[in-house]
Amino acid sequence: MKTSKRFLGVVQTCGVAVLATAMTLSSLSFLAVPAKAADDVKYNYAEALQKSLYFYDAEKSGQGITGGHLEWRGDSELTDSHIPLGINGTSANMTNMSANFINSNKAVLDPDGNGSVDVSGGFHDAGDHVKFGLPQSYTASTLGWGFYEFRDAFRQSGQEEHMLEELKWFSDYLLRSTFRDSSGNVIAFNYMVGNGTVDHTYWGPPELQDSAKYPRTATFATAETPASDQAAEAAAALAIMSLNMKNDDAQYAATCLDNAKALYRFAQTYRGLGNSDGFYNSSFDEDDLSWAAVWLYAATGDMNYIHDINATGPDGMYTGYMKKIIRSTSDSWQNIWVHSWDTVWGGVFMKLATLFPDNPDFDYFARWNLEYWSGGKIQHKDPNDKTYLKQSPGGFGAISTWGSARYNAAAQLCALVYSKYTGRTEFAEWAKSQMDYIMGDNPMGYSYIVGFPTPQQSAKHPHHRAAHGSKTNNMTTPTEHRHVLWGALVGGPDTDDVHNDVTTDYVYNEVAIDYNAGLVGALAGLYQHYGQGQQPLADFPPKEEQTDEYYAEAKLEQENTERSQVTLTVHNESVHPPHFETGMAARYYFSISELLAAGQSINDVSLEIYYDEQKTISGVPVKVTGPFAVDAATGTYYYQFDWADSQIYGDRDLQFGLIAKQDHNYKSHWDPTNDWSHTGITKTAAISPYVPVYLNGVKVYGNEPGSGSSSPIVPAVPKDLKATAGNAQATVSWNTSNWATSYSVKRATTSGGPYTTIATVTSATYIDTGLTNDNTYYYVVSAANSAGESEDSDQASVTPQASEDGKPGALALQYKAGDTNAGDNQFKPQFNIVNNGPSAVSLSDLTIRYWYTIDGDKPQTFNCDWAQVGCSNLNGKLVKMPTAKAGADAYLEITFGAGSIAAGGSTGEIQARINKNDWTNYNEADDYSFDPTKTSFTNWDHVTLYQNGTLVWGIEP
Repeated sequence: MKTSKRFLGVVQTCGVAVLATAMTLSSLSFLAVPAKAADDVKYNYAEALQKSLYFYDAEKSGQGITGGHLEWRGDSELTDSHIPLGINGTSANMTNMSANFINSNKAVLDPDGNGSVDVSGGFHDAGDHVKFGLPQSYTASTLGWGFYEFRDAFRQSGQEEHMLEELKWFSDYLLRSTFRDSSGNVIAFNYMVGNGTVDHTYWGPPELQDSAKYPRTATFATAETPASDQAAEAAAALAIMSLNMKNDDAQYAATCLDNAKALYRFAQTYRGLGNSDGFYNSSFDEDDLSWAAVWLYAATGDMNYIHDINATGPDGMYTGYMKKIIRSTSDSWQNIWVHSWDTVWGGVFMKLATLFPDNPDFDYFARWNLEYWSGGKIQHKDPNDKTYLKQSPGGFGAISTWGSARYNAAAQLCALVYSKYTGRTEFAEWAKSQMDYIMGDNPMGYSYIVGFPTPQQSAKHPHHRAAHGSKTNNMTTPTEHRHVLWGALVGGPDTDDVHNDVTTDYVYNEVAIDYNAGLVGALAGLYQHYGQGQQPLADFPPKEEQTDEYYAEAKLEQENTERSQVTLTVHNESVHPPHFETGMAARYYFSISELLAAGQSINDVSLEIYYDEQKTISGVPVKVTGPFAVDAATGTYYYQFDWADSQIYGDRDLQFGLIAKQDHNYKSHWDPTNDWSHTGITKTAAISPYVPVYLNGVKVYGNEPGSGSSSPIVPAVPKDLKATAGNAQATVSWNTSNWATSYSVKRATTSGGPYTTIATVTSATYIDTGLTNDNTYYYVVSAANSAGESEDSDQASVTPQASEDGKPGALALQYKAGDTNAGDNQFKPQFNIVNNGPSAVSLSDLTIRYWYTIDGDKPQTFNCDWAQVGCSNLNGKLVKMPTAKAGADAYLEITFGAGSIAAGGSTGEIQARINKNDWTNYNEADDYSFDPTKTSFTNWDHVTLYQNGTLVWGIEP
């Protein structure tokens, strides 16, 4: 899936209004607008600015990330520091440079002679881990521009140091990517690392991405492979950085400026568009060259840079870069796009207008674009000009459905810069109205800035691998992100104010470095206008909840007087930051006191391995050693399971059996109840402190016999309590709690209690029957063991209702078997929801469940092959049931994002497909929902449909 393909900007040229005044250049002058308090300031711009910078900490690549601002990010893509050139004995050339070019310039490219180039650092592009050229340089320059214009806002809000850190991470990368000869000429400029098609097959933390499996190539601009658009954008970024650093570090500023000049000369000399593997195709390079030139003029005062932009011939025809969009000085131009990664004309003319305020043409080009964006709230000077961007019903300027918020935020930055220099506060007011929409004043009712004002009041599922934290290369697992992607601006709404907060939806919910580029500057400008006195959050970001990184789960498969069969699952759940471990081991302690009493010995005990997940994955089996005596006299022994030869992240299953021989009278004496590691084991997998885990020989979790810590720990509070309504009943479910041996289900008829315990169960689900329909019930759950009882969980409520199947307005769920083979390695249920009622039904209120048996308890993957409502508009989750039922120990749950089913309409076909990650077979013959006779859509009551959590179709198993 191409998760970072962008909508390409279109700039129109028009000969609409002939401007009689020729372009003239004047010295810089501007009106600094003092900050003011606004009665209707609803949001804390200092806090939003603070959070917006942390997104860039989440995007960093290279060394020096571990221990930084975000505890869940660590060093990544370390091989970028030595990309092979195919010389001096290194592996094959991993760049786009020819062998002849490399050999001719190896003194510049590889001065230390190690056969490689260092292009480390920089930032991941989006939720992926490629470093794309134009977005990287555009972001560096636009962030630098916002800082240059509103530095006081950064300083007063306490964000100056953090911002400079991010800007320097960009400029250090651009400098490292610039290769110059002894004369100072640029020989090569690296502008892309990685390949989008390869990278997008991986979904997980960048720290764990295997460079051998997902190789990273480096793409360079050279005389052979020109990329003037890429080099010019980098020149602009470095020129801006020189301005921002000249009073802080004059030497570094001079280095940035010198390289900016060299890159600009290089871009002028070798014209051509760079490669982006189809993800960020550039339209032309004249805007990029103009962007570099205008900032080089700002940094040097050299008018030749301006002449490069607007030079004309004797006939008034433009010969500079402006000829790309304007034919002659007698013509005009109207920009109906915006400052963005592909087209920076908006920024070019805004900067020219502020550098040369007496030039009416520059002012017109900059101002008209902002008036256009306002949708007519700010009128054009020409009363006959009615060309404005159509606003959404909620008043939002959305020029493209893909990433609408990033374009709008960039327009806000331009408006605030214009307001700063002209004193026209209506442009700042317009920007404020748009930012308020982004922050939550919109029909969806939540913010498009992740974590602002709070995680609960904002988009929660950005399309971002590191924040999602999947262990299974799956966008839908886990269902909730492991980390808050603080300050990230998601794609935003469409032109109808609709947004789909779903991880898989990269149109509505992608995040990217260019998305935040305009946002950061706009927030600083709004703080300067309206946020004086506002404060950022103290002690931010908050520490994430600390959990055990290493532990083991245990599950009893079967036992009798001859054997115990157990599944152990050893875990490496490191997230601060995530990393592989190669020295993990676990021990299973057991007692043979009953065998000793019967005259037997440890020689009568054997161990058999029935399933070794690590061997299945890598071919390297777990090393089993033992039995070792802890106390031979009392009969206490252990086996050790060692994964030292394997890299582990996530979990690994190991199923084994301890088998005792019969005595000489053919009697069996095996008694697992006195085994240390058997303590608390049930048919449901649960974390066990009696199965200690070791890392490089050091115990990191659990207790050994005689360690003095054999007493159980009070269980953790149950989390994620859910109550699902049925007909006169409610199904209450929750996540299992560490150490729990039982759960108390408590019910009340008023919110907040008092609660009455109605059941004590050992599984993490309970069906409460005999309820009164249309009455609301409130539930909490606590966990207990011999050490005590936890606090109550958060409350969940539910209102049982009678099923309305068959009545007017009822919903029906139709099913057909897309694959009638009951014994192959995948199954393909297909669905169609029919609305028989008189009014539309919101898809986001609906949930489908398909009930089946896993047959082997292996990791699985959900796929949407096709859906009329759009695969990006639905989310599939595979849920293991706490207690198996006839024909089902799991279910597929499908939920939806935006849209609705019209009265009398249907969703149309939804094609689902499920497979195990190891592609072993299922046995669907006994699955509750499977029916191979249904080869066309038919009402089927063995699949269930829920509306707002209430069962409205079908019968649960």
